[in-house]
Amino acid sequence: MKHIRDSSQIDGLVDPFLRTLLASRLADLTQGEPYDPDLHGFVVVMQPGDSLAEVEAAIETPLLKDPVTGTEYGDPAFQPICEYVGRHPRWYELVIVPGDGDFGVTLMVPRNPDIEPRLLALCADYAVTEPPGV
Repeated sequence: MKHIRDSSQIDGLVDPFLRTLLASRLADLTQGEPYDPDLHGFVVVMQPGDSLAEVEAAIETPLLKDPVTGTEYGDPAFQPICEYVGRHPRWYELVIVPGDGDFGVTLMVPRNPDIEPRLLALCADYAVTEPPGV
């Protein structure tokens, strides 16, 4: 798992699409101001082999269970805690806003069979497909 809390860390990502996407997202968030993860939020890039528990601890949010209602993914009443789930060619992008305001956590989930199957299923069920250039 990679934690992005400084814009220079984006340059260290191997995937060129991911570098471009995250640089664009941070530019949109900061609107020309310096990036501050405590104000603008941070990014977690999930890696194959990362457990769901590790990821949920890193983003401080349960993904497969509504923390308010206790409803679990798979229940017809379940709604994900994510504000947004985007589908990209090799990634899912989840945006979670844990409180009031603009602070959010972006979780990038690789579309890889080594990722927790229920998390991939949740992403597939709720994702909107982004145009190729996004």
